[in-house]
Amino acid sequence: MGIALGNAFGWLTDVAGRLFGTKAATRSQEISGEQTPEPVLLDFFNDKKQSGLFHDFHFSGRTTRYVMDKSLWRDFEAFYRAPQALSCWLITGPAGVGKSRAALEFCRALGTGQADFRFTDEAAESDKVEPVMDEASPTWKAGFLNLAGTPFSTWKDWEPKQDTLLVFDRATRHYNDGSRLCTGWVDGEDARHRFNVGEIIKLLAAKAEQGCFGPFRVRLLLLEREHRQLSQNWYKDVVAPALRFREDPTLLPPMTPEGLFGIAQDIWKNFGQDDTDAPCAASDAFLEKLCSVDSERGPLFAMLLATAMATDGGTEPALTRHDVLKLTLQVGYERVLRLAGEKSAMQAMRILALSTLTGGRLGACDLDKDDALWDSGLGHAASGEEGIFYPCPVEPELLGECFILGNMGQDGIPEGVRIGDDEMRTLIVKAWETCSPEVAYFFECCGQDFSSDPTWIETHFLNCHLADVDTPLYMQTAVNLVTWFGKGQLDAARKIYDHMNSVGNAGMFCRERAEVSTNLIRIYCGAGMFDEASPIFLTMNALGESKEVQRCRAAASVYLVEGLCKAKELVRARVMFEGALAFEETEEFLLPRALALISLINGYARAGDFAEARQLFGSLTNYGDSENMRMLRAKASVNMIVCYSKAGHLGEAHTIYEGMRSLGDEAKVRKEYVKASRFLEYFTATGQLDSKKQGKKPKRSIAASA
Repeated sequence: MGIALGNAFGWLTDVAGRLFGTKAATRSQEISGEQTPEPVLLDFFNDKKQSGLFHDFHFSGRTTRYVMDKSLWRDFEAFYRAPQALSCWLITGPAGVGKSRAALEFCRALGTGQADFRFTDEAAESDKVEPVMDEASPTWKAGFLNLAGTPFSTWKDWEPKQDTLLVFDRATRHYNDGSRLCTGWVDGEDARHRFNVGEIIKLLAAKAEQGCFGPFRVRLLLLEREHRQLSQNWYKDVVAPALRFREDPTLLPPMTPEGLFGIAQDIWKNFGQDDTDAPCAASDAFLEKLCSVDSERGPLFAMLLATAMATDGGTEPALTRHDVLKLTLQVGYERVLRLAGEKSAMQAMRILALSTLTGGRLGACDLDKDDALWDSGLGHAASGEEGIFYPCPVEPELLGECFILGNMGQDGIPEGVRIGDDEMRTLIVKAWETCSPEVAYFFECCGQDFSSDPTWIETHFLNCHLADVDTPLYMQTAVNLVTWFGKGQLDAARKIYDHMNSVGNAGMFCRERAEVSTNLIRIYCGAGMFDEASPIFLTMNALGESKEVQRCRAAASVYLVEGLCKAKELVRARVMFEGALAFEETEEFLLPRALALISLINGYARAGDFAEARQLFGSLTNYGDSENMRMLRAKASVNMIVCYSKAGHLGEAHTIYEGMRSLGDEAKVRKEYVKASRFLEYFTATGQLDSKKQGKKPKRSIAASA
């Protein structure tokens, strides 16, 4: 039987208990003492069609060919062949650019012993690409980690039996571990650790250092859109330097025009359209349409656009991003009605919404095998657990976000089946209460993907009335949303800021309030809106004197001073510098003061007030002699040399250049020194030419030195 969804949502507690409680415990207890627990991998390698509403567009379906950048494959070869016991590699890129598909092809190559894709250049396509395997391990164990299905205790006892590649897709989904997670574990493990990628990596690093991996190599491939979260570089926080395959994350290379057009051709062939009746015969014409739909020209939108062009909806002369997503969602809604039937469609839509909000971790329910939902292909049964139904979230993520946000409408769906705004808010609140990290991650992704259309903020985010226990993560999510909306939607960013100030009293969430204030000040200063930024800065004084708040105030001060100097409002900038940066004399706060001071120096120099600029420049020596400070002084010296030289004061520029010799011999300082010498060479030569034209004796040339 199906379940009835009532206003009380009483079934949700039972669902969570079955999904995260006794069942999970039973599965972990089934592991005998003779068996070593293994990380659970998602089954993405079955050649059969994957479950889900839009499985044809999901990377695991491998609906279209894959053309990989050769440099990316060479990096991967170096990654898995390296001798270290444990190594981590982070690949980043916007939604829909192919991160997960690339990782899937990596896994298939290691698991089968050969690569099943083509390269971007013709020369590479003729090469036979086969990973070199050790004799003791002919193939690797490789796949996407099922984080929810792998108890944290697994990592404590795990000893790999072969070389292993584990893919952590959407790595920061559980990076926030300070909020309430789903409870119900009976094995005594910390639920926060269970879903925290950072804790898992730390534990594996300790085991690798102790030699617990034996002769085998373990590789962790992390996939995420960004390597920063809450203004922190989470990658460097989580992964120690010795474990990083690359010091900085690898941005996924864009797919070539030929590869994108090849994707479209594969889609059209699936519709039975060959070269003679394909909607677009030339790659240039298709790419022109794709650029109007997606500026990133990602493979996902190439698939969506090609599908739209192959149907009646694709006959529009100029399809937009909104059009393509709406057409795709409409097909999905019709599929729900067709597969689930009108009787179960209402239930299916709401379960899909919960599953989408929580990344597939919620929405399971007991159903008979002959139920329409069971046979609809909208989910799958848990292996070994009869009667437990796991609906697949609406994926890819962009389509799932559109489904929840509602800005694509639910055209063609009967009135009783549609999810209205009020009911969607209720579903969102219930998802927050049970699985807040997933919901927070979902809304952060919405902010990245739909920052140009912020109407959903008030409807689905700001109007969520949450329990107190969920508020901390909600506030952290709001901080990130301000960052995304600040790129062009200042009104939406300001609404989030005002809403955060209305939550609790002024003494609550001071760190989050300070962070969002700093973000908004940076945004306003970048837009030259100092009258809006200054009052926000003043309100930060009421947030206390904790280190976190002081750091935010220092950063905000730097943004204000820099912005005011660029706007040539030097008096206001000087007042801000002298009044707002009076923190204790530690290097942590000396650095932002020095940055603000350099902005003042540059401002006075650009204004031609060299006396004031030179006096402030001399005061930089009072800020200590640390490596960071010497680097800042070197950069300030280069700026002064340029300003003096442009004004024709080559003698003063040369004096500052000579003074750079005392700043040490670090590589970064030498780089600035070389830069200064080149500027002097250029301006000296320019001055000689001008002097000759005017019949004057040229000044002595300054010899460049490195």
